Amino acid sequence: MNRHIVGSISEILATRSRATFSYRINFNRVGHSTLPKMKEWCEEKCQGLWRCENIHALYFQFEQERDATTFMLRWGGAEGNELK
Repeated sequence: MNRHIVGSISEILATRSRATFSYRINFNRVGHSTLPKMKEWCEEKCQGLWRCENIHALYFQFEQERDATTFMLRWGGAEGNELK
């Protein structure tokens, strides 16, 4: 009788999908003209993988929660979008 060993749910999910943390941009505060600065910030600051979607909706996705949180703090708060 053949027995199949089934991996844990974590092992299975690790091969199928990757957890991401998304942050949708508020168009009332940030426009397409700010995207290059946001991407540059990600290139300099992010430790994990990230991507920017700007065709159907404007949002960023991050592999690491830390990157998503610091991005939100920089670009999403009441003061965050003021370019200094």
